Amino acid sequence: MLYAAWAQAGLFPASDLLKLRTLTSDLEGHPTPRLPFVDMATGSLGQGLPVGVGIALNAKFVDNLEHRTYVLMGDGESVEGSVWEAAEVSRQYGLDNLCAIVDVNRLGQSDPTMLQHDMDAYRSRWAGFGWHAIVVDGHDFGALLRAFDEAVHTKGRPTVLLAKTYKGKGISFIENKPDWHGKPLKKGMRPRRLSTSSQSN
Repeated sequence: MLYAAWAQAGLFPASDLLKLRTLTSDLEGHPTPRLPFVDMATGSLGQGLPVGVGIALNAKFVDNLEHRTYVLMGDGESVEGSVWEAAEVSRQYGLDNLCAIVDVNRLGQSDPTMLQHDMDAYRSRWAGFGWHAIVVDGHDFGALLRAFDEAVHTKGRPTVLLAKTYKGKGISFIENKPDWHGKPLKKGMRPRRLSTSSQSN
C-alpha cells in the first residue's frame, strides 16, 4: 500500500508496482534508501520506532518544531526489544509529539502473533510503558480519525493507536487466514468480496 501511495504521488511509475519484490526491482519487501525518497530502512524489523523517537526528540528539544512524528508498525514487529527501549525513552522525555500506530492483524509471516487479537493485553503493555494507548477498529476510518485527534490533544506522553485489523479483509479466501504474507494472487484468481453481513467485526 505504501508503494502504491508513493506511485500515486508520482515518485515512480505505477507500472513499477508489477515488479514488486522481484530481483530487478528496487521495490523490496521493506523500503530501503535505494529509493531516493526513503531516508532509512525499516527491515530488520523494530527500527522504525527508534528512528521516530530520534525525530520527535529533535523536533521537541533541538529545533523547537511543532510538527508531529507518526510511526506505523506491525504487531509481529512490536515484540522486538528495540521497540520497547524506544517506548521507554519516549515516556521518559514526554514525547507528546509522537504517535505510533500498531497494525494488530494477529498473523505474522509464518505463525500467529503471540497475543493475536488480545487488545486488552496490548493496551496494558503500552500503558505500562507510560503511553496513552487507544484501541481502535483499524477498518473504521471515522474511528481512526477520532483517535488521531485524541492523540494530538494528549499532552505529556506519547500515544499509540492499537488498530485491530484482519489481513485481507473482505476477500473470501484470504481474510484472517495465514499463508498470505507478502504473496501475490496467482494469475487468473478472482477474489470474491465478502458481503457486509459475513465480514468479521
